[in-house]
Amino acid sequence: MSEPAPVYGAVWPLLPPFVLAVCIACVAGAGALANCALLAALLKSSRNGLFYILIQLAIADLILLGTITPELWSHNTRTWSFGRSGCIAFRGLNVFTSTASLYLIFTIALHSLATMSEEDKKALQLSSKRDDHDDDDDEIRSSRHSLVASDTSTPRTMNVDYRLTNTRIRIAPPVAFVWILSASLSIPEFVLSTTVHLDHDVVLCTLVDTTHRLNMHSLLAIFNLFLPVVIMCVTGILILGRYKRRTQSNANETYSALKLSLYLIYLYAALCVPRSIVTVYSLYSTSTVDNEYAVEQPGYVLALINLVCSCIYLAAALIRPLLCIIVIPRLRKVFFFGLRNSTEDN
Repeated sequence: MSEPAPVYGAVWPLLPPFVLAVCIACVAGAGALANCALLAALLKSSRNGLFYILIQLAIADLILLGTITPELWSHNTRTWSFGRSGCIAFRGLNVFTSTASLYLIFTIALHSLATMSEEDKKALQLSSKRDDHDDDDDEIRSSRHSLVASDTSTPRTMNVDYRLTNTRIRIAPPVAFVWILSASLSIPEFVLSTTVHLDHDVVLCTLVDTTHRLNMHSLLAIFNLFLPVVIMCVTGILILGRYKRRTQSNANETYSALKLSLYLIYLYAALCVPRSIVTVYSLYSTSTVDNEYAVEQPGYVLALINLVCSCIYLAAALIRPLLCIIVIPRLRKVFFFGLRNSTEDN
């Protein structure tokens, strides 16, 4: 469905601006509070590899909440109202934080899988040592100088609960890769973004280099849609397989981290993938139009779909921290214990 340029202008917003402003304020405000509450709970707890990743995810979501607001407003008014500097900041930070949030979710999933596998290996090793120790029990009891009699440290060592062993998985390499990838994809947006003034007071926030714009959008489609969908499918299958093969050796927190990663992947598939699909479709469906800026100008129906998908995407930044607090036992304990103490003080 296409429309002439005058109808495309800011004269006909999709929704009443007041209604959209209230919606943005409620959802974004609640999302900011939820992420701040998550950060507070993480900082009060002793931090491990998973918690460091969650801290970075919460910070990325806080910045993302600020970048989604002008996106929603521009989808609604169908013009850019925040100036050239705002356009540069919006496009660069939007790509940077959305990419970081996406790949940090996958980092959580892979970290949880690696931690659970490492715990299973340690459980097998300790079980093997326990079996060897049982085979030598007869010899130890018959010996006059038994180590059991003279050194009580041996049985204590063999009775260590393998679920309490400290399993450390390096997070620096994958986390560094996530931030480097995010910066690499966002630098062209920071450098090439600008505003273009068209007829009927329509202002576009786009890339100044129209020759490389489609190439940049193709890269974003690969790294923010097609590749994530493949990774999401693979990690989802691996996590479901680990659920079926889980053993008593897996610590409660590791099992909860694996469950959290599965929920985060489902959440991304339901609330974030539609926005990426619609964005890619709007780019490629208009890329052959003679107007060099038509790639940035969806019709009324497509603009409305973009608005709805961006609203759903905004809700994902609110639900993610709530899932972290609810699913991880230590975070839930810290958060609700602090809430109970504050209620008792009042």
